[in-house]
Amino acid sequence: MEYTFVYGRNLPPASHIEGTTFSSLPDDMLDDMTALTFMHLGVHPQMTRLPSFRGLTRLKSLTLAQLFALIELPSFESLQHLERLVLVSLLTMESLPDFAPVKNLKAFVTTDRGAWCCNGFIGKCDLQNAICGLHPLWGAPAVSCTEKRATAATLAVTEESAATICGGVIMPGVAEGSPTEAGMEQCNGTLYRQCEEPGYAEAICYNARFMGIACSTSPFPVEMRRRQIAQGRICDSEYEAWLGCK
Repeated sequence: MEYTFVYGRNLPPASHIEGTTFSSLPDDMLDDMTALTFMHLGVHPQMTRLPSFRGLTRLKSLTLAQLFALIELPSFESLQHLERLVLVSLLTMESLPDFAPVKNLKAFVTTDRGAWCCNGFIGKCDLQNAICGLHPLWGAPAVSCTEKRATAATLAVTEESAATICGGVIMPGVAEGSPTEAGMEQCNGTLYRQCEEPGYAEAICYNARFMGIACSTSPFPVEMRRRQIAQGRICDSEYEAWLGCK
């Protein structure tokens, strides 16, 4: 279930909150949400802090995305049942909470930069690391070193999840921005048809993150659809011949 531009306080067990209207949330907002098992909070670029997680005693999956001003996460003390943690474009976050209370974590994934990846929190401060400079897409400033240090439990989790955290930054042309009117007009509501963008050899009509179908220059949906068609997925030859549909 997804909520976009939501002002309500009471949420059902599975919730997805996304929009640009929130700069802050009440600290006790989640206190009574003991039934909540899934939460996705995304695209609140001005939000500097999150509500306490103390009420989320049954939470299993937590995704936080594009909270560009967020410095740190609340304590994980009540997240004993957390199994999946995904952090996307939390560019300025300097540290991670103590993971000691989290006993059942099965997946920890980050996409794009987190300052904690290279500011010395989990190891040596490495300001020469390419992911720590001025962000090429979002414009976040370069990272500076911190005196904060990860706990033993947090270090253990980051070491175990090394393959899925602290990868490269998202580059221009890879991340999907909001659809434009011109991009949507080209596509006219048709997925996977070919469209045109100046400076790009190919572009595809695609609805990234369930937004409107618009012209996208990202190579990933193009490759995805070609592979699907090659494996026998039903396709429309009128619009998808350029992708190998016959």
